[in-house]
Amino acid sequence: MARRHVLPMFLGTTGPTRSLRDPAGTPAGRAKKDHFRTPFGLPVGRRRARLAPVLAAASALLVIVAGCTRSSDETETGGGGSEAPATSAPAAAPGDFGTEKGICGPGTASKATGRGVTATSITIGTFGDPGSTITPGLGQEFFDVGEAFVAWCNKAGGINGRQLVLNKHDGKLTDVAARMIDACQTDFMIVGGGNAVDAPGVQPREECKLGSVPAYGVSPEALNAKLQVRAQPNTAARYPVGGFQSMARLYPDAMKALGVGGSTLGTLRPQGLRLQEGLTQLGFTVADYQELPPLVTNFRPFVEQLKNKGVQGYQPIGLQDPSPLVTAMNDVGLSLKFMIFENQLYDPLTIQAAKATKFPTTYVVLDHVPWELAAQSPVAQEAVDLVHATVPNAKLTDFTALSLNAWVLWAKSATACGDDLTADCVLGKAGAESAWTAGGLYPERNLVAGQQKTTNCYLLMKVTPDGFVYDKDATGPNKGFFNCDDKNVVTLANPFTDVSG
Repeated sequence: MARRHVLPMFLGTTGPTRSLRDPAGTPAGRAKKDHFRTPFGLPVGRRRARLAPVLAAASALLVIVAGCTRSSDETETGGGGSEAPATSAPAAAPGDFGTEKGICGPGTASKATGRGVTATSITIGTFGDPGSTITPGLGQEFFDVGEAFVAWCNKAGGINGRQLVLNKHDGKLTDVAARMIDACQTDFMIVGGGNAVDAPGVQPREECKLGSVPAYGVSPEALNAKLQVRAQPNTAARYPVGGFQSMARLYPDAMKALGVGGSTLGTLRPQGLRLQEGLTQLGFTVADYQELPPLVTNFRPFVEQLKNKGVQGYQPIGLQDPSPLVTAMNDVGLSLKFMIFENQLYDPLTIQAAKATKFPTTYVVLDHVPWELAAQSPVAQEAVDLVHATVPNAKLTDFTALSLNAWVLWAKSATACGDDLTADCVLGKAGAESAWTAGGLYPERNLVAGQQKTTNCYLLMKVTPDGFVYDKDATGPNKGFFNCDDKNVVTLANPFTDVSG
């Protein structure tokens, strides 16, 4: 379960949809957010989903979670909130981000080269859905990171001397196409954002030849669109299972009775089926596979079936709020050895749930350096400082990392284009990166077309009432904080790209 499966998160729990922003001390209207990432993301189906299904589908974005005890190999953290670690990294040179040097800075740009580019400025757009009335605050991180990165880059001198101007396009889930048409009138490129319902924006973007370096994608239309380079590409036929490899080492008996909580949604259903196939291919036993509807009003029947099947290890796909699920487990007396969550639950809401409800051992799987390790990682500290210098109350989540990843890739590529700045040049430079790490924030990825693969690197963050905790013993790192090995990804015989619900 090492890496993402995809999509932002928002539906799939009891009761009304909750804001994904940290309820404590967060300004009104900046609630938050799944990648989905999807990250990101993997292609998950071919038909254009209706709004409600995609909303829930957007609920599967990244990570894996775990219980409430702490070993000597765990590093305690603060739970992914908005407060920066106390230790500050050495100041980087202006325009440097981690190992990437001079991605922003002064220069001698002297001419306009097309839409959004003058001799002195570059107008960039970013997308999110924070104004949605269904999921207020969804993708606010994209606006926060965009605002912060533009300020940081301009302070360093801009892109070869051109100052950046940011347009924040709020798709509100239902207005993506209209906002993309707006972007076509003003913006040089779209960078560092994403929409849960992103398919409607593809055609207008392609027709107006608007290039993109997105944070993540959801729909097959968006994932397969032209004129883009994704900084965290994945492929449908390769599925990450690193988290389960760790669980097999820690809880070997539990691998004989695993449970997979899939989804009835056409856009998200393939994820559960892929996971089931991947686990079976590894020789593990999936004792129970259930497909849950997008809005579960009562988890008890699903949990009772898990108990009746003797399930000891479980992963639900596309979960937003773990509280109702875990409460139902406690009510029926289901005792799991472990549970794994996707990385959209790398969010303060998960820690709040762990404070209120007794969790089984639960892990979140990440493929970037977690914010809780900023004191040990100069690039993570730089990222925290960069964002909080402009948006002090910004929540730090997986979306934050995805967005920064895209912005750093874009800035490096745009700077390399010099005075002759065009979208084709930027995409060509970005798509030539064969060992991209976003300055060290991520394990390296090959972005070259035809050579892209789902990452085989992961780390495990345990969920505790006190915060997310990096579990070194469970991760078994062999490359920095990460466990990187080809066995962490399985190649599927059936990637289920045509499954519909």
